[in-house]
Amino acid sequence: PDPRLRPAIRTPALRVATLTERTREAILTERQRRPFQSLADFFLRVRPSREEMEALSRAGAFDGFGHTRCQQFWEIQQLAARWGPDTPAGQGWLIPPPTARTDARAAFSEPTRLQRLQWEMELLGFPASGHPLELYPDVAWETYCPVARLAEFAGQEVTLCGLVIEDRVHHQSTGEPMKFLTLADWTGVVETELFAASYRRHGLATVRHPVLEVTGRVEPFENGRGCTLRVLRAGEPRRRKR
Repeated sequence: PDPRLRPAIRTPALRVATLTERTREAILTERQRRPFQSLADFFLRVRPSREEMEALSRAGAFDGFGHTRCQQFWEIQQLAARWGPDTPAGQGWLIPPPTARTDARAAFSEPTRLQRLQWEMELLGFPASGHPLELYPDVAWETYCPVARLAEFAGQEVTLCGLVIEDRVHHQSTGEPMKFLTLADWTGVVETELFAASYRRHGLATVRHPVLEVTGRVEPFENGRGCTLRVLRAGEPRRRKR
């Protein structure tokens, strides 16, 4: 594999949330005929709207053609102006209108890695080209106990921080609600539980904050293979000072 490539998830372009059913069907039909050779080839064969092309570009669908996001953006504007949905097939502009003759070298900065991940989250439902925790660069992760070290503090109270990746509400034998949370940090994943008293006090925080700071008691499993965290407090995570 190319050492310059970062680990990523290969995601079908059809997952882009804003695509119409017509465009999805056209992509499948044209892809079966032959591979797409360029951004222009894709546009002329599929005939999506300008908005759909921009969404596909933001999701990274056209990166394989070798152009930067800025170059993609300006090419999309030119294609849409010349061969837009109101232009009959085969009857494009002989001379593109002024709005289409935009210099692709115009001042237009490339998106940052964070912006790309945010676009992927918006359009795909997850950051396909990076770790989900990269979406929260302002969280002071280094100030918390890492999940990977929890076993060192069996029976003790610790504070950690993690992205909520799963939550489940159950009822105790008394009928009172409690909540199980699965949290992930840069080092691992841990199961936690908020029993009724803690859930009453901090349940709202578990919904309000996608990344959660929790303080609790480390309880090892009976078989000695791992541990869970009995949450006593939960709230907004600490932020890095700017």
